Amino acid sequence: MQQNILISGTGGQGIVAAGEFLSDALFRKGYEVMFGRSYGAEARGGSCRSEIMVSDVEINDLQFERSDVLLALSLPAFKKFMGVAKPGSLILVDNDVYERAGKVRDDVEIIRVPSREISLKLGNPIVANMVLLGALAKRSEMVNLELLKDAVRANMRPSMQEINLKALDLGYASI
Repeated sequence: MQQNILISGTGGQGIVAAGEFLSDALFRKGYEVMFGRSYGAEARGGSCRSEIMVSDVEINDLQFERSDVLLALSLPAFKKFMGVAKPGSLILVDNDVYERAGKVRDDVEIIRVPSREISLKLGNPIVANMVLLGALAKRSEMVNLELLKDAVRANMRPSMQEINLKALDLGYASI
């Protein structure tokens, strides 16, 4: 089994951090993991993505062409990467983004997550990334909530751990 996971948004939304935490959690579960990231020249506001290849066997082909799972936090990213999703893919998208997206493919499974809304209730919009990861943990057999929490505890500065752990829990409970 091999899956390609694409996390997309704009700079400043924690897209790279989400990819790092998810990669760490998958590695902790015993999977082979390859992690890459790409972002525009702008520090904030430009296109940003994290690409995670995960497999239960050694990964020999490093070409990331199509995604099995897509997480989208911004409208430009959703529109740009919707075409990269394989038919039958799982797509988790912020509610507000989905509402503004217009016509959406019908050959993929789309799960709407109130990630921005939850993050604002927590008092920090940047944790929307963790809300989406929590929702992914509920929906995916590959990663679970506790491994994501372990990754946060191991890799995030202590002052930000509590809010991110809450965001994971609320994302998990949101679907």
